Amino acid sequence: MLQAWNRPLATDNKALGDYYREHHRELCRYATHKFGLSEMEAEDVVQSAFARFAPLHDTAEMENARAFLYRAVNNASIDLLRRNQVRSNFAQSALEDPEREIDAVSPERIATGRQLLKLISRALWGMPQKRRRLLLMNRVDGLSYAEIARREGLSATVVKKHVAKALAACQAELRANGGDW
Repeated sequence: MLQAWNRPLATDNKALGDYYREHHRELCRYATHKFGLSEMEAEDVVQSAFARFAPLHDTAEMENARAFLYRAVNNASIDLLRRNQVRSNFAQSALEDPEREIDAVSPERIATGRQLLKLISRALWGMPQKRRRLLLMNRVDGLSYAEIARREGLSATVVKKHVAKALAACQAELRANGGDW
């Protein structure tokens, strides 16, 4: 019996491990050269691409595995750069406004933040999983409605409606438990 990672590809009889050995290095080089990622970041991005590829590699729908892997590395690299930019912007704003940082760590602010986090968490876990996932992709990962729609196989309008309903649920939870925030 063949293991899951050693199943043959429907179209060309290659196992997932064969694709990994064949394309891993070139995909890492692509990520480092095109996006300026470190070797460790490139490894993570390529690993993420193969994680997306694994469930699809043995289906008849996969026409060009190499192109799929390059697109997955491209998308994962862009996502990583966006997350890094958000972190960098936050760190820069904290450096530029030290008074804000002092105010941010006051005991009252910490208590209020914890209470707010608890309410938002309750609202998030109270909504359908799909809606929660779409909201987090939009607001936490910074993906546009079109990007989410493409990844999830939905229309941008459907994604926008789910995100709007998720935000409304969060606002309702906040209003019900403490008024205006």
